[in-house]
Amino acid sequence: MDPKKIKELRQRFGWSQERLARELGKSFQTINRWESGKTSPSPKALKALMKLDSGSMELSKSKAFRLNIKHPMKIRLRTPECASLIQLSVISENISSTGLMFKTGQDIHEGEWVNIEWDFSEDKHLEVLSKVIWIDRHDHEQSVGVRFDCPRPDVISTVLD
Repeated sequence: MDPKKIKELRQRFGWSQERLARELGKSFQTINRWESGKTSPSPKALKALMKLDSGSMELSKSKAFRLNIKHPMKIRLRTPECASLIQLSVISENISSTGLMFKTGQDIHEGEWVNIEWDFSEDKHLEVLSKVIWIDRHDHEQSVGVRFDCPRPDVISTVLD
């Protein structure tokens, strides 16, 4: 992959060189050298870049850049009978490009689909449909983990802006 293509790929996701480096488990300097043509990606890194380019890359937990930021969001449970059966106002935690976690007192189950909405400002609204992949129950509250169908760097970019 040539330097121009790497830069275009990174910019398509709205990522800085530092963010691409974190997502790929590389250093900022490595990404900078790739984009300037001073070095080329290793075969393993090239494979990851090509997966990212095709949209088929599922980043592992160890490589996904996570923000430990709490941000208000709305969750709507989606069922075959109703698209917005229950609406919750919760605080997101541990947002990454591959998913997020939140806590709620509402009973949610693995495999259910949830519609997640953030209102960051009047002109910044983001909505994502995601599947619940894990639940951890504690007393009257549960932690819920959802995974996006494909990496969503726009979630992190919008939170950071």
